[in-house]
Amino acid sequence: MYAQVIAATLRILGFRAGPQDFPYDPRLTLPLILVAGGANAALFGQVLPLATALLMAAAMVGGTALVTRSVLRARAVPERFNQTFNALLATAAALTLVMLPLFAQVAPILRQVAQNPELLEQDSGVRLPQGLAFLMNLINFWNFAVTAFVFRHAANVQLWLGVIIALILAFVVLFCVIFAGLFAGMLFGTGGSPTPPAVLG
Repeated sequence: MYAQVIAATLRILGFRAGPQDFPYDPRLTLPLILVAGGANAALFGQVLPLATALLMAAAMVGGTALVTRSVLRARAVPERFNQTFNALLATAAALTLVMLPLFAQVAPILRQVAQNPELLEQDSGVRLPQGLAFLMNLINFWNFAVTAFVFRHAANVQLWLGVIIALILAFVVLFCVIFAGLFAGMLFGTGGSPTPPAVLG
């Protein structure tokens, strides 16, 4: 089963299969939530306290589930939720894992800025390595394109509508992550949430 999940994930990432080709098994959802949430927690955890990172990762998964269920219900195909949600989790987790070593090279700069915000006001500014920034943006764009592709098939809509749904998902997830970061700040006494470098789904 897990070999089929990996194969389907790679095919979807290559735009050669849709969510309908993802193995249908409700038992896969929890492991995929843990993998996707863990990958994002590992990403956030490089610049944030662990508790905050976990809460923000959970918010990403929850926001993805909310938008996916809402869209499929609106399109009168709620039975497609399992494969669609699992496909989004699997592809996002794969791309986030690819992002981890890149973000690890940027994290020290972000931590330095968090400790000394006045660095942003200096003439020299804070510059991220151009190559790393390009690769991270490329992965984010790939993630967005895959999300639009998945929703195009799952909701039976044209590509431009799939792009709009992907945009809605990105905004909802961003809102959930920011809210979770602020809540964690109040709950644990930590700092607020930065903009996530990689959005789930």
